[in-house]
Amino acid sequence: MAQSCACGSDCARSRRENGRIGVGLALALGAEVAEWAGLAEVAPAVLAALAIALAGREVLWHGLRALVQLRPNIYLLMTLAGAGALALGKWSEAAVVLTLYALAELLEQRAAERSERSLRAALELAPSEAMAQNPDGTWQPTPVAKVHVGQRIRVKPGERIPLDGTVVAGASAVDESPITGESVPVEKSLGDTVYAGSLNLHGSLEVEVAAPADETLVAHIARTVAQAQARRARVDRFIDRFARVYTPLMLGLATGVAVAPPLLLGASFAEWLYRGLVFLVLGCPCALVLSTPVTLLSALSGLARRGAVVKGSVVLEQAATLRAFAFDKTGTLTYGMQQVEDARSMDRQPLKTHLEVALSLAMHSEHPIAAAIRDYCVQHGATARPLESFEAAPGLGIMGVMDGKTFRMGNHRFVEQHNACSKSLESLLEQLEAQGLTTVVLFDYQPRAVFALRDQLRPDAPQAIAQLHALGLHTVMLTGDTQATADAIAQRAGVRERYAERLPHEKAQAIEALRVRFGPVGMAGDGINDAPALATAQVGVSFAERSADLAIEAADVALMRHDLTLIPTLIRTARRAMGIIKQNISLVLTVRAGFIALAIAGQTTLWMAILADMGLTLLVIANGWRAGRVARF
Repeated sequence: MAQSCACGSDCARSRRENGRIGVGLALALGAEVAEWAGLAEVAPAVLAALAIALAGREVLWHGLRALVQLRPNIYLLMTLAGAGALALGKWSEAAVVLTLYALAELLEQRAAERSERSLRAALELAPSEAMAQNPDGTWQPTPVAKVHVGQRIRVKPGERIPLDGTVVAGASAVDESPITGESVPVEKSLGDTVYAGSLNLHGSLEVEVAAPADETLVAHIARTVAQAQARRARVDRFIDRFARVYTPLMLGLATGVAVAPPLLLGASFAEWLYRGLVFLVLGCPCALVLSTPVTLLSALSGLARRGAVVKGSVVLEQAATLRAFAFDKTGTLTYGMQQVEDARSMDRQPLKTHLEVALSLAMHSEHPIAAAIRDYCVQHGATARPLESFEAAPGLGIMGVMDGKTFRMGNHRFVEQHNACSKSLESLLEQLEAQGLTTVVLFDYQPRAVFALRDQLRPDAPQAIAQLHALGLHTVMLTGDTQATADAIAQRAGVRERYAERLPHEKAQAIEALRVRFGPVGMAGDGINDAPALATAQVGVSFAERSADLAIEAADVALMRHDLTLIPTLIRTARRAMGIIKQNISLVLTVRAGFIALAIAGQTTLWMAILADMGLTLLVIANGWRAGRVARF
């Protein structure tokens, strides 16, 4: 209810402001008509004074404050133009200048609000209350901040899901488009994950809460967008710095136009003062200053609606410059849900004996490969035994001590590091990897068992890679897997280059090497071991749906669904946005130069100058909005 009231108050205030400026503009135009009609001088002056008091007073106030503080800005230019017109007895023109500028400011404000609203609307989705189950089994409405992890909540048809969780009862279709950008409803049943802010369409659901209110996916997006507000593009900051120099420069030039001809050539002071005032109005940098932020915010909003949350306009600017893009393999180009296709004992002991050791190690790891081995061992009747100690070697494998013996399980490189390789193992691994299988070896001082796993390539991977090639980017795959497995996956995906058997810090080194060869490099990954490379890349992309927290924090872009084609869409949209910014700047400078020439020649008036400036401002805003229509292939 409070939210509704606040919205109503804002709307009422907005309507009052619209009405005030509208009436002021009507009075100013009335003063102009009265002057043209040859009415008594008092009538245009009264109408103009009322118009200035009603619609132009804030412009005058800001301008006078800038004068007192000796900080020239746009308001000071307009205030001086209005004051000059009044000094020349041109009341109606002064009123039109100030009220038209007030209208332009209002329209610019509404344009910025429109872009911000479109982004906020996608984020302020999750309800503030949830129907939560109490320990005694009863249900009651509870603020989401007080619902704890593991508690059950109930979501009726037509309601938005208040917290992230897992379905434990019921089935329904859920509209996740505000979160993931996916327009097709997703069927949800027992064991499926649901996200706060998504809409339950037709069935009742009971959900076990998996994250507190401030850790939901939509809360993470909101934090990402908040961070984005502070990360401004270099071109945006440049325009601001340029405007701070440009404004006093135009003020000086306008003074020169007004004063030099009368002093040096004996020309009419009143006539050249008027031309100087027109020059001053045309020097207003509104359109130039607005051309960049409106375009960038519009592009960011459009991408967010599609499911790509970009951490600031500076990232968008960098994405437009990318010349190469690298992908992690497991979980990025592939599903990362590997299955054990084959397991073999490498000594005379039965395989089941080794499965118990493998299960005991895998139970302590969250890596997808460990999970696949764990499932395989359980399916084949193995039981875990307690470990005396456990240690993970990122990018290599895991190690544990059991009954006083040290066992390790990992990739070929891990085996070689501990001098446990053999000719028979080398031969077997070579055969399996040639088939595109990922191999994992269980060993102590010699190989004990080998697991061969297969991961499926994502169907959208070849399409995304082809689109990146069409954009002129060089594509690379980085993986800790063997060269043979990397070659098999890269060939199917269409990736041009691959780096195999890379540790996390070596992936980051590969990104640096690519930057030297090609220029700015992007990187997509989802695991903790990808975080160094994501941080090293100019633009790091992670997948909010399933990435490790560290990978999300290190990345510059979070994709709300695992759709690889969003990456070329991001780059294409970024390039389009930067192109629109260049169009706007060129348009503003060209038109402004033409009107300034007309002003010096005495071929334009004050109100025509402000109307041209307002029209140019609205034109660049409208052109900037086009960036919100996300560029798709």
